[in-house]
Amino acid sequence: MQGAFQEVGARFGFSEVEASYYPFKEFKTTWQRIGPRASFKVTDYLQGAEPRVMEDFAACLFTRVQRHRRELYTPVVTEYLRSEEFLRLNQRKYIDRSRNLALSPMGEVYDLRVLLNSLRRKGLVEDGEGTYLSWTDKPNRFRMGYCSTLMKVVAISSALDSKMVPDFAAEYVLYHEMLHLITRSDSLRSYHDAEFKRLERRYPRWREAENWLKQVSRGSVA
Repeated sequence: MQGAFQEVGARFGFSEVEASYYPFKEFKTTWQRIGPRASFKVTDYLQGAEPRVMEDFAACLFTRVQRHRRELYTPVVTEYLRSEEFLRLNQRKYIDRSRNLALSPMGEVYDLRVLLNSLRRKGLVEDGEGTYLSWTDKPNRFRMGYCSTLMKVVAISSALDSKMVPDFAAEYVLYHEMLHLITRSDSLRSYHDAEFKRLERRYPRWREAENWLKQVSRGSVA
């Protein structure tokens, strides 16, 4: 990896380049630049990537350093980050670094696997294979769910795992997070744009679910 960064850095006019892996929780890389010298802390989720992937990744980073703006990953990098190999090497590592996960799809009231199967029967989710589902360890009333599109990890707030909350409210949040996997862009990110909102409202009881989520966030539901 160091050699790849030095070789690519030379093409961008950098005479001295240092690069080392760092165990960030999220997929990210940081750098410092002083004139023609640059040092990088590279996400260790890329350990095991082929040289061509690392060279393209390095070129993307050097472009960002010089132009001070975000560059999309090349098709070579994107293909690797979406590969089964990348997921096999890194999903468990990401989960182990994550905080506030119950590490189980089975809650006290609802099972996320059952809710996912319900979404499949409704024709809203095609498969979801390889997605790691978990309730959060602690209830969060302000962030009902989150999704790592890169690591295919979906977590739903345990505030929704309650007899006081109807199953369709939890299912709706799961659908929302699964949509991030379905609609992720070439940059491996997903946004709440107009198309996302249109798909989100395919859920038959979305309006009722939204009203329940507001009650949960206000603490009106125990």
